[in-house]
Amino acid sequence: MGCHMVAMTGNTGGIGRALTRWLGENGIVTIGFTRTPGGADYELNVTWSSSDVARVIHNAYQDHGAFDAWINLAGADILQQPIRSQSYEERLKLLWETDVEGTVRCSRAVLPYLAPDGCVINLGWDEALEGHRGVAGELYATTKAAVIAYSLSLAKTLGNTPRVYIVCPGWVTTRWAESLSSDRHQQVAQYIPGAKWQTPNTVANLIGSLVVGRRAIATGTIHTVNSPVH
Repeated sequence: MGCHMVAMTGNTGGIGRALTRWLGENGIVTIGFTRTPGGADYELNVTWSSSDVARVIHNAYQDHGAFDAWINLAGADILQQPIRSQSYEERLKLLWETDVEGTVRCSRAVLPYLAPDGCVINLGWDEALEGHRGVAGELYATTKAAVIAYSLSLAKTLGNTPRVYIVCPGWVTTRWAESLSSDRHQQVAQYIPGAKWQTPNTVANLIGSLVVGRRAIATGTIHTVNSPVH
């Protein structure tokens, strides 16, 4: 069986748009779940109650059938205003509710609606287990390390059906990065391993490769942009 249909949260973000293009170019239909739906997207806020999230996913399943992959891309942006000016605790709460609880909530809700050879792909961070200096580094590392730990544990719980993968991008040229001046862009890059920003297309290529090759890739594996998919 090939891959025909993928569902994802956060499809309106930079990585989501790039991945939707990648999947479309490879003949794969994308079903989007977002807070601001357009077209055929479904309205879904990952911070909703588990029952509400499950209801939306169930409705999409009734409309389209089983999903070959579910990808949790939705995440909080604490780098742009006005959220950037909120307190440490407020930003941590937002990240935890969105990135951690949202990932757990959606991953659990979608399991009955995945194809037999389907997979769940969750988004970590390549510095989550090593740490990164500064407030933003502390906050992102804390929450993304939790996502990684949950995903690894879920993979052990499920065995090989469905598979669970963790994709850990580095610093990606998102809307915040694009808003920086050239000097600031270079300044931030000094604190990035390898001093190199990653693009949404690069991350999308990695995720797409996992979706297409999922039957040959071991469950419970962590994949970074700099490591090849086997």
